[in-house]
Amino acid sequence: MVLRRCPQCGSTSDDIYGFCIKCGYEFTKIEAAKNACPLCGFSNPDEADFCVKCGTPLIFKNQKGINPVIIRKESINNSSLEKPSRMNTWLILFGYIFSILGGILGLIIAIYLSTRKDPTTKKHGHIQLAIFGFYIILIGILFATGNIPAEAFTNYSQMLAGNFTFP
Repeated sequence: MVLRRCPQCGSTSDDIYGFCIKCGYEFTKIEAAKNACPLCGFSNPDEADFCVKCGTPLIFKNQKGINPVIIRKESINNSSLEKPSRMNTWLILFGYIFSILGGILGLIIAIYLSTRKDPTTKKHGHIQLAIFGFYIILIGILFATGNIPAEAFTNYSQMLAGNFTFP
């Protein structure tokens, strides 16, 4: 019995059927040549223990009637393994909201998300940090062109310190 992984749906099927049992994909026939690679079909020299083209082990080359198990790495679906947790999903949503609004809470969430191990969550954290970078560049340009006066920053810092009185 030989199990093969279907390149379309990713499920494993027994080789005796010739087709995937989930989606009907027709498997390619494995060559019965003595030195042919079971994965890529390349004809190898007699003394080769590994395929000289793709590196697949030729462990079944001298055994008759046995076909190797073929699983292609690129056919394995990793997207189902990389789902962010429920809490990270909510943090991603709130991070975008607060990043677009320009709040410090959005920056904190973006830094938190960019330090996670999950690649999807990390990607969203980096996007949110890029939004903050855009805002900083925009404020710098507006300040440099005189569209935002320097008093706006001093009044804001005084207001944060509690020393600002409203006119």
